[in-house]
Amino acid sequence: MILWMYSGLLFLFGPVVFVVFVWRYGLKRTVRGLRERWGFGGSWPSSGSLWVHAASVGEVRAAEGFLRALAVRYPNTPILVTTTTINGKELALRLGLASCVRLAPIDWPGAVRRVLSKVSPRAVVLIETELWPQWLRVLASEKVPVVVVNARLSDGAFPLYRRLRLFLSPLLASLRAVGAQSDLNARRYRDLGVPSDRIVVTGNIKNDVPLPDLNRRDDLRKVFRTGPGPVWVAGSTHRGEESVLALVYAHLRKEFPTLRLVVAPRHVERVSEVFNLFRLHFRVLRRSDLSSSGEWDVLVLDTVGELTEIYGLADVAFMGGSLVPRGGQNPLEPARWGVPVLWGPSMENFRDMVSLFESQGAVRLVSDEASLTNTLRFLLSSPKERETLGCLVRNLADRQRGALDASLHLLRGVF
Repeated sequence: MILWMYSGLLFLFGPVVFVVFVWRYGLKRTVRGLRERWGFGGSWPSSGSLWVHAASVGEVRAAEGFLRALAVRYPNTPILVTTTTINGKELALRLGLASCVRLAPIDWPGAVRRVLSKVSPRAVVLIETELWPQWLRVLASEKVPVVVVNARLSDGAFPLYRRLRLFLSPLLASLRAVGAQSDLNARRYRDLGVPSDRIVVTGNIKNDVPLPDLNRRDDLRKVFRTGPGPVWVAGSTHRGEESVLALVYAHLRKEFPTLRLVVAPRHVERVSEVFNLFRLHFRVLRRSDLSSSGEWDVLVLDTVGELTEIYGLADVAFMGGSLVPRGGQNPLEPARWGVPVLWGPSMENFRDMVSLFESQGAVRLVSDEASLTNTLRFLLSSPKERETLGCLVRNLADRQRGALDASLHLLRGVF
């Protein structure tokens, strides 16, 4: 009965979801994806494939190494990758992560069964928190094993799942295995009804990335035409943060006139808003216009999936979503490049990394415009301090690997 009520609500709010997608992606892109979301059209992998679902850009990035390792370990098995968002699909296609990449079916029994009839998957792998009720019900009824890799339940999401525990527990009990990012996430999945013997703490596969070659930094600076001065990268920023960054940058430019700022909005749909904010006082370029335009003070990233590489430009990095209550971003991305990291008070989505960095004195905490200005001023004028912090965070990042093998091990006996 509850599932039918849920489906009824999904049907009633479908038009609202459609409007949201049109607002984010535009009418043409949204309409073009409707057939895929109902399980129609396009190409499909052959029967007996492995179906991996990653919601959006962040999850696709997290799953990149996992998917490449799957292709090596199971070379004769076709892989279907689905994403919820259009940006996620486009990134998966650009990275070449599977022979077949599609938008995921909506959480409606007919749509899910339609995909199953085309693919007949040997198993389904969900990345992080994709616990759709009708998916789980239909997959269980068809006896398709489901594994959750890199499993997490955020501070914001867990209370809601907890309130729906009576509804969700029978569905989650059908999961074949859960590889949790941390002990906290393992406890949360256990609290929601996943049997303890099916939960393993594997760590975060986002951390299982080889360290980049630091010799590439000079080449990156030439490509992005940063000049000889310092570069500050603010990654995955949210509304309410860019206005603070603009004020801080204005202050610092008086002391460091060659300082460049790269701003990467968390949602690419906000690029124009951020561009217009900075263009009032600075020479601003979009990343996509870099090759055909002149000098810049501020570069606004309007491409998807490039931020990890752009951290290689930085002398210092700020983690977006931390000055406003959005839970922060993964500090290991700049840390792998040996870049000192700053963040604000809201980093609860990366609690384990926060504890590790803070315990080692590897982070500089900021809380507002004044503290961000002062901290950046100190680091920009202290090359020795930047070098010390950079070496420390790079070593910490290198020590976080191992989750990939543990996650792959979950599939033994399942796939």
